[in-house]
Amino acid sequence: MKRQAIGIIGLNHNTAPLEIREKLYIKEGSIPELLAKIKREGINEAVVISTCNRTEIYYCGDDNDEMVRKVRRVLADAVAAKDDWFDRYMYIFTDEEAFRHLFLVASGLDSMVIGEPEIFGQVKEAYRIAASARTTGFFLNKTFHKSFNVAKRIRSETRIGYNPLSISSMAVELARRIFGNLDGKKILVVGAGEMCETALKYFQKEGLSDIFITNRTYQKAHKLADEIIGEARPFEALFELLTVVDVVLTSTGSDAPLIGLDMLHMAMKKRKNRPLFFIDIAVPRDVDPAVNDMDNVYLYDIDDLKELSQRHLSNRVKESEKAHVIIEEEATKFSDLLEKIDINPLIGHIMATADSIRSGEIKKTMARLANKDPELADTIDAMTRSIVNKLVHPYLALLKNNQDPAVFDTLKKLFQFEDDDENEMDSGDERV
Repeated sequence: MKRQAIGIIGLNHNTAPLEIREKLYIKEGSIPELLAKIKREGINEAVVISTCNRTEIYYCGDDNDEMVRKVRRVLADAVAAKDDWFDRYMYIFTDEEAFRHLFLVASGLDSMVIGEPEIFGQVKEAYRIAASARTTGFFLNKTFHKSFNVAKRIRSETRIGYNPLSISSMAVELARRIFGNLDGKKILVVGAGEMCETALKYFQKEGLSDIFITNRTYQKAHKLADEIIGEARPFEALFELLTVVDVVLTSTGSDAPLIGLDMLHMAMKKRKNRPLFFIDIAVPRDVDPAVNDMDNVYLYDIDDLKELSQRHLSNRVKESEKAHVIIEEEATKFSDLLEKIDINPLIGHIMATADSIRSGEIKKTMARLANKDPELADTIDAMTRSIVNKLVHPYLALLKNNQDPAVFDTLKKLFQFEDDDENEMDSGDERV
């Protein structure tokens, strides 16, 4: 089977500001359609990862330069990206550089908050979506399974994930730094997703109780209030809540800002201009950035957490260095593995499987025959060997003459073949 190129085109919090990242953010529900468009361009395999801090497209095929052009075109059409964004903000990695980057991402080493555990689940979910959309195959299956294995190894061999931090925990810490003490402060959480759920747990650890939760789906807000902490309010009460709270932490999946200048002007008038703090960790943003120019309104977004996360980095530098050593080792090994991809082990397995069945049937047949003549046994052996060779020949010819990875995968499944490297990678598909 011909070795194919594996590549990434993407951007993240290190290469692009929030106002660009939010424009290239791809909602989960839109990813299957984007993957289908990439496949229609003739690209063999693809996976899309899109989070608050990154949008990356992983691809696999024959001609890397041609694939880059096609992926850029599809992405530009999907999110109305300007040409200069690709040159200014996006990176392209190929082969060993590409899977080294994926190993860093899955392990939380390329995150704004180093070692944060959420990204592992996000990478697994991105891979699951692509697998369900049938846009992964031999090469990306191996690459992503290997990334899970590497992330697991880093978690078990280093303390990078000790006392885990996250975007949500940083947001709560920021709120605490703003006021020094959150006791007596009224807090509003807008949204009911994973980020808000995690933030509520941190507020609970702080011993706070004066917390409101609102969400477009009231039942979700009510569920969080019941299971963690807070008082659920209908989304229609958002304006009234803005007139009484001190801090608003928001993270929804809205495509456009939920809180704009007009709403805030009215709310500030009603609250007699008492200061109001927003911590907006949504991508795209929930609060219009223009409100930061209003008197006594203070807006912090996800990029404002970067400086705060750096203060925690010094405690993780040593563990991060250990993790990078592991990644270099695994990236080199994986690169060597892909270079050695060969059909010979599968050919051997097919022949051995067929011959094992043939030998077993001969043994049973000879046991039932009254005539144990060795010459008869030799004749049956030669005849059955010829039949088996003719039966398996089309499969072997297909393997030798076809470069499509899908053919290789199909025959592996048909003959129940799993090599040691694949078993090793599959074992990494566990929650870290």
